[in-house]
Amino acid sequence: MSELLVVHDLGAAGGRPWADAFSRLGRVVDAPDLPGHGTAPAAVGGHHELGDVVFDLVEHLSDRGGTTSCVVGIGRSGNAARLLALAGRADALVLVDGLGGPWLDIPARNRVLRELRRRILDTPEALAPAAVGVTDVRADLVLGQSDRDHVVRSLAAMPVPTLVVETPASPTPDADEVASVIPDHVVVRTDDDGFDTVAGVVDHWLTTRSTPRTG
Repeated sequence: MSELLVVHDLGAAGGRPWADAFSRLGRVVDAPDLPGHGTAPAAVGGHHELGDVVFDLVEHLSDRGGTTSCVVGIGRSGNAARLLALAGRADALVLVDGLGGPWLDIPARNRVLRELRRRILDTPEALAPAAVGVTDVRADLVLGQSDRDHVVRSLAAMPVPTLVVETPASPTPDADEVASVIPDHVVVRTDDDGFDTVAGVVDHWLTTRSTPRTG
């Protein structure tokens, strides 16, 4: 079992910056590159669906005991981290700007999806085979978690202690209200979204609160 599984945001360079930041704090960290990021090859067919990340991580964890002491979801990958925790794959959950948002109703989501399809057609790199060693541009042409009701229902069922870290980069307009439904949670706000700052916040929480409550 890994102590800390960090799931970097889509569109990022990969997991290495997070691995370095937590390693400097003495944490045993597993921060794999998601498909099309860092040194990992692009997803088959060039698709980047938020749900697909979960399947990649389950397979990744299967070689490491199947679970992790804590899963950390960054940005849009908060969705994958949340699902792993709900599925019993982690003893604790950290969401860094990962609650979701901006919130959209169904007509607005359809408009955004149409716009993303137009952007794909207007982006030559998105229509070409993925380049080796370069983050696939298609990773940024994905609709994030925008259904507030769905997020709230899943968070209300969260069975593990949860740290919510909100930085100025957060897309969630009502983070405190959304997080309030989590049975066992702490919300921390920071003015800096840098790797070392966020890692320090997570490290402090894990040090002072690393064992799930029982009873």
